[in-house]
Amino acid sequence: MNTEYKIQVSHIAKAFKMYNTPMDKMREALSISGKILHTDFYAITDLSFSVKKGEILGIMGRNGSGKSTLLKMITGIYEPSEGTIKVSGKISSLLELGMGFNMEYTGIENIYFYGTLMGITRDQIEEKRQGIIDFAEIGDYVYQPVKTYSSGMFARLAFSCAINVEPDILIVDEILSVGDMRFQAKCFNKFKEFKEKGVTILYVGHDVSMMRTFCDRAMWINKGRLVDMGDPTFISAKYTEFMYLDDITEFTDYKRLAKETEAETCAVQTKEKQEIEVKEPQRQERKTVDSLFPDSITHWGSRTGLVKSAIICNEAGKEQKAFSADDRIRIDVRLDIEEDMNVPKCSLAISIKNTEGIDILVKTTYDEHVNLRAGKNQTVSFVFQPRLANGDYYLVVALENRENAAIAYYEYIEGAAYFKAYSDKKIFGIYDVPAVIDCRE
Repeated sequence: MNTEYKIQVSHIAKAFKMYNTPMDKMREALSISGKILHTDFYAITDLSFSVKKGEILGIMGRNGSGKSTLLKMITGIYEPSEGTIKVSGKISSLLELGMGFNMEYTGIENIYFYGTLMGITRDQIEEKRQGIIDFAEIGDYVYQPVKTYSSGMFARLAFSCAINVEPDILIVDEILSVGDMRFQAKCFNKFKEFKEKGVTILYVGHDVSMMRTFCDRAMWINKGRLVDMGDPTFISAKYTEFMYLDDITEFTDYKRLAKETEAETCAVQTKEKQEIEVKEPQRQERKTVDSLFPDSITHWGSRTGLVKSAIICNEAGKEQKAFSADDRIRIDVRLDIEEDMNVPKCSLAISIKNTEGIDILVKTTYDEHVNLRAGKNQTVSFVFQPRLANGDYYLVVALENRENAAIAYYEYIEGAAYFKAYSDKKIFGIYDVPAVIDCRE
């Protein structure tokens, strides 16, 4: 195995035998003639990828897409039906609540039990015991049977055990969603420490912002097959697009498109007209028919083409690519809303995101009670003073359909425009909010 890689997966597949009745399983097992009474269900099909030392790989996909099956094969719980998996180093996993724990044992007893399963000596467990207890923060409940724990307490203890066995590879499958906000923050800070130490992490989740912030690469699987893999911003954007599709058959079209791309190739677009370099999120080169927004990360919708332009300007209306914290920004969006659309239920939304894909500012015509109208050459302007920290930002423009409780999209453009913010003043957060500060006795 290449020492640069901790995990190498090559053309694996996993088939499960499906029987119409439990009796068919017994008949097949006892059949002298070898009669087949099952059908094969493939949870994973022809999947290949590699993960480097110290890399954090995010894995996303719908429920039932094969994510957990994949992780169980990597950890050795399942054997692949086809292909090979090569793993270098000690794996610690949090695949589901209860794995590696005996529900009748106390928390203390399970610490020793889990450590033994991971190949750690009793003396080593003794050294780590107090650190595990302190991180879990479950108090005297550590002396109670774990079957009496809440899901949050269980998650705390399970995670604390998993991270204290000094793994080379850590696998986390959405288990942390049961913890409170403070504990989740502790866990992700621990992940960052692991990354600095060269620990490889596989993280499964549905939170797009977390994928973009936390992961080095993202992998999207659907129905057991690899759809795309690469930069988290680009992959999560295409995954979000897929999740909003009304017709699931449209997935086939994207799958074809994904095959035409180079999965590991990223590009950074430069703006030659601007003296100050504006960095755009890394994204994969792809074939596109998008002539209006060629630099977009993703551009989709049921009526794509209604948004004609989106320009970031100064207050006077002149296009600009860099702003100080004291500047006011004007965003002009030109629309062509069709006559047959339900205009009263139509809303224009904008969002400013940082390069990690986190929303910094969101504004909509719906919230501000601004009515759109059908017709050409309609321009909607948003004017504000964001007072952003130094860095690179991009614009999201969305034309929304609010006829139902769940928002649908006529058009969604992530990366409609890009700009840089700078400030002489040190801004420690995302942006600087003006405040009145008083001191009195």
